[in-house]
Amino acid sequence: MRRPRLFPLVAAALIVAAVIGGSFLKQQRARREGKLVAAKEAYAARPAVLGEVVPASPARSVSDAAPPDALEGMFASLKLIRTASVTLEVTRYADAAARVEAIAVAHGGYVADAAVSRDPGDRDRGTLTLRVRADRFDEALRALQALGKVESATLQTRDVGREYMDLETRLSAKQDTEARLRALLRTKTARLADVIAAEKELSRVIEEREVLEGERRWYDRQVALSTITAENHEPRTFLRESALEPLSEALARALPLLSSSVGALVDALAAALPWALLAFVVWRVARRFRIRRLVRAAIERSATP
Repeated sequence: MRRPRLFPLVAAALIVAAVIGGSFLKQQRARREGKLVAAKEAYAARPAVLGEVVPASPARSVSDAAPPDALEGMFASLKLIRTASVTLEVTRYADAAARVEAIAVAHGGYVADAAVSRDPGDRDRGTLTLRVRADRFDEALRALQALGKVESATLQTRDVGREYMDLETRLSAKQDTEARLRALLRTKTARLADVIAAEKELSRVIEEREVLEGERRWYDRQVALSTITAENHEPRTFLRESALEPLSEALARALPLLSSSVGALVDALAAALPWALLAFVVWRVARRFRIRRLVRAAIERSATP
């Protein structure tokens, strides 16, 4: 009995697999194309971001477009706290500090903090903290960077809109509670105990309202005025005033090292002294026993005929 040949069966199986795979690939391609078309339609239907122009779609009517003032209102409601820091190498620190103060005043702000020091290389360096108007923050930062060579710069922006909204909600609730308590106390129809309890509750509510109002004022100031920290320092001098200055600096650096070495040696001697004394005592005892043993052995040898 002849066995059936396997080649025709394998060929038929490959043809069937190719047909099934081709149909599956066509379905996957059609599905991907459908998703791409849907994504393009969703991208065209999204609201425009600031400075971006979305081409008009023939399928959308003018009435479906978003109002032009909605985007401006959204950005106007943002509560952003912006801070920046810049490190500059300036020719002369005193002149740079005066120009930094002038920049702060010119941009509707002031110098909040200032600190200056002189390093061992006889260079003046200091840090000045500026508070400028938020709408002129970028201009002030560019003016500061033009004062010298920028070595480093950082910029941070924090959106406190959610915190501010929660604060406004809590403050509104406290104000409503205070108004109701004041109305209750104006009627004076309740019992004396209820009136006293209402006055205590009113004082507590007023205190909490004032705390919330203080937090809101702090947020308002942080949003209205941005903070820029400018660290200025003079360049390193390559010419020395005295030829012996490197030697004096080397000696000044060597003295602490010498003191540290002597201190370490004293510590080591103090730690090793008890063990050295113990080793000396053990050596003396062992030496005495050895001498006695040698003497005893010599006596025994001399006594033997």
